[in-house]
Amino acid sequence: MNDREYTILVVDDEAITRTTLAALLKNPAYHVVMAEDGPQGLDIARQIDPDVILLDIMMPRMNGYEVCKHIREDPRIGEVPIIMITALDDRDARLEGLMAGADDFLSKPFDSMELKIRLQTLRHVDRYRHLVDEREKLNKALAELSEKNSQLSAMSLQMLDAQESERRRMAVELHDEIGQLLTGLKLILEQGREDPARAFSEARSVTNDLVQRVREMSLNLRPAALDDLGLFAALDGLFKRFTSQTRIAIHSNVNPLNDRRFERAVETAAFRVAQEALTNVARHAGVNEAQVTVTISPARLRICIDDAGKGFDVSLKNHPFSTGLSGMAERTRLAGGVFSVQSKVGGGTLVLADFGLSSVE
Repeated sequence: MNDREYTILVVDDEAITRTTLAALLKNPAYHVVMAEDGPQGLDIARQIDPDVILLDIMMPRMNGYEVCKHIREDPRIGEVPIIMITALDDRDARLEGLMAGADDFLSKPFDSMELKIRLQTLRHVDRYRHLVDEREKLNKALAELSEKNSQLSAMSLQMLDAQESERRRMAVELHDEIGQLLTGLKLILEQGREDPARAFSEARSVTNDLVQRVREMSLNLRPAALDDLGLFAALDGLFKRFTSQTRIAIHSNVNPLNDRRFERAVETAAFRVAQEALTNVARHAGVNEAQVTVTISPARLRICIDDAGKGFDVSLKNHPFSTGLSGMAERTRLAGGVFSVQSKVGGGTLVLADFGLSSVE
């Protein structure tokens, strides 16, 4: 048991009772505070948060039962141990006191040894209550930590899956497009001895294609405009490249001349969501147009990609259209935003990322 000062609140309307208890409780370990009636006792209890309350039952204005009920209903002091003081020593009074929330009883006239024992007992009970409460808090914190660890592990797996998907996509592009162009260039150079002029012309054409494809891959990985000019210019470039490559028209309200900048994480996440969502549109939606809407307010940035295509069942995690959704959701969450997707078979798909702008640059 620690040696801190123990605060005892005495609530009694009789001066002689308060004087008697003050004498009995004269101890360096006790700090005794007096209240002359129930309302005053409640006010003081809320101010000092005592370790125990000695509460008289028979008082005017508000009796001890009423005071006890008010204390138990107050979350700030509801757990304070209460000893009811009464000259009545009958069963009904004690039952009513227990129903009101009393922990123990002390009868007049007071016995100093009885008072000491009851206080010590309640101190042990109070310590036990605190230990139980702290144990419950610890168990709750451990359970929450375990849940967070599980969520973190699941998110890590999702990110790894997203990274592997991106690596597979890049490997396919390198093999199918860059690799084929390099192979073709090698064959042209090897067979160019017979007609060097023609070989040079073909090699130059293939080299131009190769440079263009490398440039496109570079822009898809990280467009310079995103860092140099901002989100709107990067999105405008994305839409133009997308339409050029897929023949799918993009209807948007993006103004590439808007020079407003946002936190880097928000700009990157918003761009990647648009990029990945449009990739899914090209692969799975079966449409010739899509709508991209960017809504800005002082506190929020929302980007919505909407198509009227085939749609899919969002409950099916292995559906082809769900490719990249976990990565988009994780990117959005890490940037402080909220990600959602709405879709139904035959009813199109809507992808939404909503970011808070508390850190606008």
